[in-house]
Amino acid sequence: MKFVGFFALSFFGLAAVAAPVHLPHMDLEMESSEYRAILKKGVRKDEAAKDPAIAKGLKWGERLSAWLAHENARRSPSEALRLTSPGTRRGIPIDKPSIYSERTIAEDLVKHAAEMPANMMAVLEGGAFPTALPLPDADFILLARKVDKTYQSAARFKSLIGWRSFYVARKAQDVRSYHFFTSNGWTADRISRLGELTAEEQSNVRQQLVELCLNSGAGRSSCVNRVAREENAGTLPALFTTLMGSGERVWRSFFDIPRSGVRRDVDHTNANRMVVPFNTPSIERFRPYLQDNVEAEFQWGTWQLLVNFGSFMNGPRLEFRAGTVPHVNGLGGNVITMDSNQPIEEYESQWTIRHEFGHVIGLPDCYHEFYDESLRAFVNYQLDIKDLMCSRAGDMTERIFLELKRVYFR
Repeated sequence: MKFVGFFALSFFGLAAVAAPVHLPHMDLEMESSEYRAILKKGVRKDEAAKDPAIAKGLKWGERLSAWLAHENARRSPSEALRLTSPGTRRGIPIDKPSIYSERTIAEDLVKHAAEMPANMMAVLEGGAFPTALPLPDADFILLARKVDKTYQSAARFKSLIGWRSFYVARKAQDVRSYHFFTSNGWTADRISRLGELTAEEQSNVRQQLVELCLNSGAGRSSCVNRVAREENAGTLPALFTTLMGSGERVWRSFFDIPRSGVRRDVDHTNANRMVVPFNTPSIERFRPYLQDNVEAEFQWGTWQLLVNFGSFMNGPRLEFRAGTVPHVNGLGGNVITMDSNQPIEEYESQWTIRHEFGHVIGLPDCYHEFYDESLRAFVNYQLDIKDLMCSRAGDMTERIFLELKRVYFR
């Protein structure tokens, strides 16, 4: 999840992109309740947010939420209908990004209407709640999850479209082309033999090179001309090597702890133990909530992160605020703010506290979102869906262990 305040992504040869203080702080897999909290506070206005599809997507989602609450009120907890649960998270792979806009949301609503029975759609349009669900539970949940996902896209679009110019600039940190070349084993020698490929394959590689060039901070037209010029001069392999260097620096920025995020109060003099101070929560039940989750997550082989509770003037602390999106006040920050409306026993809350603690020890988010002007849509993805700092489907990984060891072990 995002950390609060102005922050900058600084790369060699690439201008920093600073996030406005009032930009909503949202990870890519928020629950609908988290979106509602953001919309309730109000978002920056933009004419595109008034699109009829956005309004309908929000209306259906709100109506679905009320319907589920009505239905679950007469069920036992074990029989309650749930839209999320452990194991339902699949992440957003970098090669299968989420793309959403007024157009895609309108298309999804048409698909939903074609799939659901008329009496279900009647309820979503404002009709009375029925005495029984129009479908078996499993079928109802399947359709409900689709409607809920569209609600989330509509809510996200409405929350972010007012900051379109910021997200347009973030296209420069789109690392999909760098991932394309590295995951497919491209080298300068292979680039030198570009002419051996089919015309379609050549066109795709040239386009990928243009996209990779954007990671250097150059504009699109400049990149198009540069790729064409270097190819005509027979120096495309050298350009490829240079551009891959820029791409790698941008890629690493999503994973490496920046100097500004390194904590000075961490004890890692023991190779198998990293001790992090933390102010003892004033409410006793929050102590095992934090300690058990963090210590269970941050371990690798014989290595273990330990939380040292006490009273520390400049140490991390836990705060709760109603209706907030969980966040930390900067990489290496001292304040983890959680939503007091979310029960700490829930899976989502337990994952979140682990992820936010990662920010406390300097680990950045490894997911990305930008506005693609050619698609006229938002695009987002996670660089590694198995990584705790990238995805709610992720866990502790060896790369996290190695990064913490690189930065903190003395």
